[in-house]
Amino acid sequence: PPSGLRACGSAIHCLEAAAAAMFRRAIVLPMLLPILGEAAREGSAAVGPAAGEKAFDNTKEAKDIIACASSKALPDEVTLLPSDSDEAVTVSRGVACFMRIVQTMAEEDDESEATEGKVEIPLAKVDAESLHLIVEFARNKLSKAGPDLKELKFSFVPRPLSGPLHETKSIFEEDAAFMDEVAKDLEKLFRLTNAVNFVDCPPLLELCTARIAEMLIGKTPKEIREIFPEVFKQEAEVAE
Repeated sequence: PPSGLRACGSAIHCLEAAAAAMFRRAIVLPMLLPILGEAAREGSAAVGPAAGEKAFDNTKEAKDIIACASSKALPDEVTLLPSDSDEAVTVSRGVACFMRIVQTMAEEDDESEATEGKVEIPLAKVDAESLHLIVEFARNKLSKAGPDLKELKFSFVPRPLSGPLHETKSIFEEDAAFMDEVAKDLEKLFRLTNAVNFVDCPPLLELCTARIAEMLIGKTPKEIREIFPEVFKQEAEVAE
């Protein structure tokens, strides 16, 4: 029989085409490869991790966010402006610290505005729904971290991922449930993944790409076509 995933151009090709077809972007692929493991390259279910790939350091990420939240690099509140809505979203410094792009843009902002606590960050590639999900994720994590944030912890996505998130011991139950809810709408999942990548929130990007990888593990070419029907519909139209 033909090599499973390769028969439809490989799982990664299918995913890339799906993301491009629906959102004209496919930025999740570099992270998805090690999570799927060599299966993505060779065309079978998850095998071993890609050689030389480094896993996400959840402990370091937590320390970085704690350091950011305890510093004065950002004001107490930051206003975020999504790309598709006039509704501004005001978040605490702690929530803003989950998004590296916000830290960077705030530092580049006019110093007098930052001092007055009036920092507004336009997020050109983040829709309002995805922004609210990112903020929800950050607030949930902070609520469990304690007043000094010393209990801030993130899920660890193994490489390769060998099964569903809710069956993976290193992934917190609430994180798996959060991603399962988002994944009920495939377009929402891709929009969130792209938005998370844009704001640079590694803990949530890990979960997003892992949830996409979960959809591909052990799937046949036919099943992948069913997951990403728009890809193959578009390819058929181009072929005609």
